[in-house]
Amino acid sequence: MRFSELALETRSIRRFKQNVRFSRENIYTFIDSARFAPNAANLQLLRFSVVTSENNCEKIFPALKWAGYLDEWKGPEEGEKPSAYIVIHAPDEEKPYTKIDVGIAAAYIVLSAREAGYGSCIIMSFDCGIISKAVNTPEDYRPQLVIALGVSGEEVILETVQKDIKYWRDELGRHHVPKLRLKDILTKQ
Repeated sequence: MRFSELALETRSIRRFKQNVRFSRENIYTFIDSARFAPNAANLQLLRFSVVTSENNCEKIFPALKWAGYLDEWKGPEEGEKPSAYIVIHAPDEEKPYTKIDVGIAAAYIVLSAREAGYGSCIIMSFDCGIISKAVNTPEDYRPQLVIALGVSGEEVILETVQKDIKYWRDELGRHHVPKLRLKDILTKQ
């Protein structure tokens, strides 16, 4: 698959086929791709926690906040929850560009997961205390983001922005994501 196709297919998935489980080894391949990602001064400060057991997934799920634009939607229902998570941790004492490194690593992970046929959702809105306790965050580190993983259980439709950038769901439950056109994001020279 060409990278441009992979980028088009890598969407934030918020409803999964919960009964399809992951092996830890499968997820390690996604993290391994992030290990090779560029990072500031090659410091390699990030650490990764993998959650695959149903019991531990249930501990993490209540700490997550899903889809801010969908006011009425409280998140995936039973049967639609992610079947695995990756938590990316960074040192408490932040270095310049640490958050950029986290973003680059997350991008590598979700692209690698999509290439393997899985859906993902990068979540930055969560209860840090619950996550830290559930995954035994390393000392002097804190969770920066959570990546939910699973087999997609929803259809995501990309469309051109008409009047609003907010994503939405139609009457059939399909998730619509408006994107600006290329000419709208290029600066004039």
